[in-house]
Amino acid sequence: MNIAILGGAFDPPHIGHLFVASQVKELLSMDEVWLMPCYSYFPEFPVKFSHITSPHMRADMVSLLSGQGLRISRFEFDHNKKSRTIDTMRLLKKQYPNDTFSFIIGSDTLPTFRLWNEWNSLVHDYNLIVFPRDTDLQTLEERVKLSFGIDLISSNISIIKGDVIVSNIASTHIRKRVRHNLSIRSMVLPEIEKYIFDHNLYK
Repeated sequence: MNIAILGGAFDPPHIGHLFVASQVKELLSMDEVWLMPCYSYFPEFPVKFSHITSPHMRADMVSLLSGQGLRISRFEFDHNKKSRTIDTMRLLKKQYPNDTFSFIIGSDTLPTFRLWNEWNSLVHDYNLIVFPRDTDLQTLEERVKLSFGIDLISSNISIIKGDVIVSNIASTHIRKRVRHNLSIRSMVLPEIEKYIFDHNLYK
């Protein structure tokens, strides 16, 4: 199978995650997109994700996005440790040798991607999918070329272009709105909104 991995803290998962996963699956004809919450925080960004909701609660919320070729992967939870992206991809390939894996990043990650652990191995050994996080699609290919080098574009990197829905929703904004008792109804699925308030998250 051709499988795309959308990793993240998913704290909480929101409509933007759903837009990205659904469009990648459709536009690149993926068999499945796996939504993979990180175990605790990204080793690449320890400060940004130093405080995070428990793994099982985030998994509960992500499971509410699953369906129609989108599924939750508890892969990092099962290994019960913080994992670098490249380590996770290597473990996936070892466990599922007959499948082809791609990793999705947002275009807003491009300026710092070279700071990731073994970023070059991630690009050379796996397929990378770049999804736009703003409406400036015309310059996206140039930004990718600047980040990775033109020689990598055709074989290893797919750029989502064309008529796509771009969302600027961020989990950080959702948490802030919850803390200030503001509505998040347009930002998350109703089931996830209910879960957040039922469990008194982000207060």
